[in-house]
Amino acid sequence: MNRQQERRRFLRAVGATALTLPFVKALPSYAATGDPPVYLVLLFTPSGFVQHLWGAVAPKPTGGMPSIASPLVFRDTLKVFDTMGLTDKVTVLDGLNVGSADGTSHEPGMGGLWTGVSNTGNPATTPSIDQVIADQLNAGRPFKTIDLMVRSTQDWTSREVKTRMSYNASGGFVDPIDSPIIARNTLFPGAASMGSGPDKKTFIRNKLFNQFNTELTGLQGKLCNEDRAQLQAMQQAWHDLNQQLASAAMAAASCTAPGAPPATYRPLSADSFPISAKLQMDILAMSLACDLTRVATLQFSTATSQVTHTWLGANQTQVHHDYSHQGPTSMYMLGTDIYSPTAASTYGFLAQLSAIDAWYAQQVAYLATQLKMFNVGGKNLLDQTVICWGSEVALGAAHNHNAAPFILVGGGGGKLKTNQVVRFPMKVAADPSTASNIDRAHNDLLVTLAQVMGLNMTTFGGTQFHPDNKQVGDSQPIAVSSGPIREILNV
Repeated sequence: MNRQQERRRFLRAVGATALTLPFVKALPSYAATGDPPVYLVLLFTPSGFVQHLWGAVAPKPTGGMPSIASPLVFRDTLKVFDTMGLTDKVTVLDGLNVGSADGTSHEPGMGGLWTGVSNTGNPATTPSIDQVIADQLNAGRPFKTIDLMVRSTQDWTSREVKTRMSYNASGGFVDPIDSPIIARNTLFPGAASMGSGPDKKTFIRNKLFNQFNTELTGLQGKLCNEDRAQLQAMQQAWHDLNQQLASAAMAAASCTAPGAPPATYRPLSADSFPISAKLQMDILAMSLACDLTRVATLQFSTATSQVTHTWLGANQTQVHHDYSHQGPTSMYMLGTDIYSPTAASTYGFLAQLSAIDAWYAQQVAYLATQLKMFNVGGKNLLDQTVICWGSEVALGAAHNHNAAPFILVGGGGGKLKTNQVVRFPMKVAADPSTASNIDRAHNDLLVTLAQVMGLNMTTFGGTQFHPDNKQVGDSQPIAVSSGPIREILNV
């Protein structure tokens, strides 16, 4: 079959129409062969959730084994996934424990969320799972990872544990891009240029590189071995940087860039947060559709979020973090049934908090629908992606890290079981019958994400959170086994 026939077959497979044909023909996967890639998005929203309104309905676990319920019946916070036709793309994980968050505050949860390593509220010193996956995947894309943030002008701007969720191979902070304008220009460098002809920045950079490279090469013959080696290393680093910039420009040029911010957008205005959120999600979705990376992160605000959600109503007068502290100060206050509606009386600003929680769920659902619009290699992009949504605490005032809220959206390339809730056994403070339960560490979720992305990984993070490496379903109950979470894997 010749190339033209392959392209025609590809267009038929993805269902291209006259309207979508120009964009589909520009995708990197056009006429591609082989299995389509799988993508990972780690997504963070702050300050936990209103417990009795979160998640989906499932029986209480018995006998140290998890309970599984399907199809999903969402509680109020997550009902947007049903109304937007995404129920069959969602997996709810109920009862995991971020054991690495060894402290009763927001910072330990932020530092341990994606690293799985105890940090006592200090910055982590080991890489987060997104960076480990990207390094081992070595996908050769223009960007190893794409890290974006939706930030309010009220938010903290310092580089510290409560403002950063990802860590590089050296255990240092990964700084997300918090400006949609900078993100668009960085990931789609040709988008900012409205003129014709070669991009001026690219032209100048190439001229500079060629001159610099020629001069460095000429110097090498005049140096001793040690200096020559040092110069060659510097030259190689410069070369690698130039190649990355060129690769990014080439990939972005072959794909339609996301639209520019509206003329009314004022990034420094108090109500810009929802606009920035949509812009960043549009950029992220297009970046995956263009295969600029296989691993991405999206961070909404920071731990101890200082956002005032004024666009949700006149009653939103305090920052999110302050509202979250006007609730139950311990899991014990929720009683033996942590999802009992009677817990509503423990919240001072239930209407405001529940509206904020629902708004964040709407954002995750919006990102999922954007991914669902695209096809890669004949497969729906959402089906090839796993969005893992988490927070640094479960209850904002209690600062607890058990019953940690995790939602998966997407099919992970067919490797994930969806449209179900998996409820793990856990110790419930007010229920003595659960005293013998052993909380399941969220490290096993991080391992599962790595396996979905094709890595042969059985442990991640602190070894104390992997008491053994037995396969779930063997002689040991799930609550004391460790490794991938088999209940959500199609294996």
